Amino acid sequence: MTTTSVANEHPPTRAKGRMSRRSRVLLASLGLLGAIVVMVSLVWPQGEGSNVASAKPDHVELTPAAIDGARAYGYLKTICELGPRLAGSAANTKQRNLVAAHFKSQGATIREQHFTGRDPLSGKTVRMVNLIGSWHPERTERVLVAAHYDTRPYPDQEQDPRLRNAPFLGANDCASGVALLMEMANHMKDSPTPWGVDFVLLDGEELVYDRTGEYFLGSKAFAKAYARGKRRSKSRYVAGILLDMVGGKDLKLKREPYSAKLAPKLLDDVWGVAARLGARSFRDDFGREVLDDHLPLNDAGIPTIDIIDFDYPHWHTAGDVPENCSPASLTEVGRVVTAWLAKPKHPPARPAR
Repeated sequence: MTTTSVANEHPPTRAKGRMSRRSRVLLASLGLLGAIVVMVSLVWPQGEGSNVASAKPDHVELTPAAIDGARAYGYLKTICELGPRLAGSAANTKQRNLVAAHFKSQGATIREQHFTGRDPLSGKTVRMVNLIGSWHPERTERVLVAAHYDTRPYPDQEQDPRLRNAPFLGANDCASGVALLMEMANHMKDSPTPWGVDFVLLDGEELVYDRTGEYFLGSKAFAKAYARGKRRSKSRYVAGILLDMVGGKDLKLKREPYSAKLAPKLLDDVWGVAARLGARSFRDDFGREVLDDHLPLNDAGIPTIDIIDFDYPHWHTAGDVPENCSPASLTEVGRVVTAWLAKPKHPPARPAR
């Protein structure tokens, strides 16, 4: 993922991936969005004293799954033990096979979505795969919960020049998202969710060397296939949640502005669940705009929000290791997402136009 900045207090940290016309129009209107964010911040609760989301509660009983954060953290460590997991690498394939076997053992129907990209340095073709684990495949109204599973080629934000070529394990970015999907899979057979649910592992989000390369290859391929398949399929995604850097210690999950722009009802709904559960890592203030896998999904008509802690201090550094992640963080995010999945059907969260 990469960011832009509302008030330029944080300069852009990564080059942008090539985007569709709609996404480019969205970025061109950033100034207007920034003004909206500033105005909202004047009336929205701010600061540490109001860090739990305070959206208007509903009266639906919440049934979060019994998320085992220690077990999720164990999955995270197992993934990191594979080493760096670049798109197209053997470790990337091992990780995918590991997760596919786990999803299948928990009752999911498994399918793979193959696509190709190019190595930005050598120009060689890189074969990549999105993994999709589906529960209740017969249901036509569906939601997706996604995370990318490839790692950055090297820790390009590392300040110590001796570590710039060190192996990048990506414990939080994004073994945390994959591990949490694995833990949530343990509870899907017993979930009262009214939706068909797809857990999606996206490949090729990080195939970028410093600022050379294209972002979000997996979500772009997924969005393209979904848009093409809508002509002959009755199934539709009514909502999507992207999990990115959700396992760090001292987790701070602020409302991501593009999510607020593109899927505002969904964002309010999920943050409202967090408020009712007392999930203190979900903050009501706005963070920075993040260019991430949720943008291609929204572009394909899937209203999707990004749950992300972009204040994680070890982002793209050699310090993104399991020791800087927390079972408690994984527990809290997993409880919120599974409680939201278990809510009775609500009107589809139509994407904003």
